[in-house]
Amino acid sequence: MKDVRRFDFSIAHSPVLTLFSTAITTALRPLLIALALSLPAMAQAVEVTPFIGQRYGGSFADANTAATFQVADANAFGLVFDFDTEPDKQIEILLSRQNTYLSTNDPLFTGNPLFDLTIDYYHLGGLYMLPDYDKVRPFVSGTFGLTRMEPKRADLTTETRMSLSLGAGAKIFFTKNLGLRFDVRGIYTALNADTAIFCSGGCAIKVNSSGFLQTELTAALMMRF
Repeated sequence: MKDVRRFDFSIAHSPVLTLFSTAITTALRPLLIALALSLPAMAQAVEVTPFIGQRYGGSFADANTAATFQVADANAFGLVFDFDTEPDKQIEILLSRQNTYLSTNDPLFTGNPLFDLTIDYYHLGGLYMLPDYDKVRPFVSGTFGLTRMEPKRADLTTETRMSLSLGAGAKIFFTKNLGLRFDVRGIYTALNADTAIFCSGGCAIKVNSSGFLQTELTAALMMRF
């Protein structure tokens, strides 16, 4: 497989935009941690939901070659924490991981996949359950936070970007403290157009996109305390 760093994908990305994005994501980390630590004291009850599912999609184009890079569909797993604030409203923490790989349709890249890739989401937001339901509780949710993309190659750097999600689903309660949860959510990760990513000396990709979208379908055992 040809080394992707031979292709000059690092031309003319904006250092101002890169610095701004780095500053924002660095500032968000301690804020998310502080909020997560303060939530148990504020909440009336908490739901802990370890989930497994499938994540689909995620593609972006290269600015120089017009090649399309695709994130392979793969399993996703993680944890959701929901803290009651009102009978039908909760504060939600979403932690989700996908072990996948990046590939391309460009014939210049003779080997596929290009490299393995781990994509993590660290999100904070809210959930609203529709009223007037008993054991089955439909809901909508929205979160925001960070996307961490870690290429499994020592010569390429990890990228952290801002992201947000919108979702819907249902909770099915067997008892007061135990049930199932089903989710479908779309997660959008913002990228600075014409910025280079996965850099280390050279850069693997010079993005021609404002971001990429993934869809996640999950099922989970839900425990309420």
